[in-house]
Amino acid sequence: MYTAAQFQHAIPERIDRLPLSRELWRIMFLAGIAWLIESYDIGIIGNILPSLEKQYQLNSFDIGIIATASTLGIVAAVVPAGWLADQIGRKRMLVIGTAFYATFSLLCGFAPNIPSLIALRFIAGLGMGAVFPIPYAIAAELTSRRFRGAMTAILDSFLSFGYFLAPLLAFVLIPQLPEDLSWRIMFYIGGLPLLYVPILIKWMPESPRWLQTRGRTGEADRIVSSLEAVIERRTGSPLPQPQIEIAASTAVQKTAPTLIFQGTYRKRTFMMWTAFACILFIFYAIQTYTPSVLLKQGYGVGNAFLLTTIIVVASIPGKYFAAYAVERFGRKFTLISFTLIAALSAILFGFAQNAAIALFCGCVLSFFGIGVDPVVKIYGAEQYPTSIRETGISFFEGVGRLFGGVLAPFIMAFLLTGVGVSGSYIFVAVIAALGVLVITLFGTETKGESLEKAASASSTDK
Repeated sequence: MYTAAQFQHAIPERIDRLPLSRELWRIMFLAGIAWLIESYDIGIIGNILPSLEKQYQLNSFDIGIIATASTLGIVAAVVPAGWLADQIGRKRMLVIGTAFYATFSLLCGFAPNIPSLIALRFIAGLGMGAVFPIPYAIAAELTSRRFRGAMTAILDSFLSFGYFLAPLLAFVLIPQLPEDLSWRIMFYIGGLPLLYVPILIKWMPESPRWLQTRGRTGEADRIVSSLEAVIERRTGSPLPQPQIEIAASTAVQKTAPTLIFQGTYRKRTFMMWTAFACILFIFYAIQTYTPSVLLKQGYGVGNAFLLTTIIVVASIPGKYFAAYAVERFGRKFTLISFTLIAALSAILFGFAQNAAIALFCGCVLSFFGIGVDPVVKIYGAEQYPTSIRETGISFFEGVGRLFGGVLAPFIMAFLLTGVGVSGSYIFVAVIAALGVLVITLFGTETKGESLEKAASASSTDK
């Protein structure tokens, strides 16, 4: 049995015994909506590129810069923002980042020329970089070990709804509006998250695990106690006693960001930087270039956007299947199998000769290639202790997006011109296979472990 003082400090163990409740679903829903509205903003660019290319007669270099401008902003901001999130809290960084990127997304709609649009997209990307790592840290830190992988996958599906929303609105709006107005309307809609900021301020709690690492155990205890009280009142029975694990520590932790490059964490950091970049490139290949590729293959504007919408929406059931697989089969198996299937599908998509085959291969590519994203995200969050979790996440997000979201898509713009669609998607498959190799060699299984034990430097390979 715990003493009163021990119980107050047993924040991780108390969270691990919590069942899924309305209150936890509400918190995850708030985090999910934050991702949905951000992903719409990111998904805009791939759907307005054909309009911009036609209006401004863009070359491959111009297309590559426009396609990657916001990602460059994400890369520039994500590491310092992650460090700040470890200093000032998850909630505060989520609020600041959302307000920032929404403001500059709205301003993109007023850009008078391409250089202004590129600059505004880059600045908007700075805010996106602040937001991106936060929701899955919240999912990792506020849910039980029994379903944190599944919860992250469900949460990540909100991203796909946002990515689906972008081509859907493009399909509805762009063919019906004047050329110069259609792409601007997409950005005006991207400013709507400003209305969501007050909701986050009022209803999103801070991470109790983070509060405890900052010596604010009283605040952490109040948040967890309120969840416990509501759950016990609703169920009419007491929660089980928290389970002590020797490997898990509730002591105030070191916060030096250089810890991710030391000892056991050095190998984990290398693995996550490489694997995240390779797997994320699949997403960018789908999200950024699918409309342009389908147009090059002669499907027409309306059909290209419709097929892209269907392909992107296929990632939603993919993430729900990942939610099952990650808790049933484990992180490593799910990462490896999903990514290998996506690599094969990328090759087949590149060689597809008609709309039916392209749609089928594109949907399989999206189902597994984007469906795997929440698995690599929660796996990355499990590699680091709470005090440096956002720093670790932000580094692999930044490096991953630099190589997987900026460099590789920029190269792909030239590959599409030089070697065509088939050669470009062979490139996608090769990059994905590299990610599989790194996970196979360096990854360890974390399914079913407490977050503290999984992140412990003494955790051994399995």
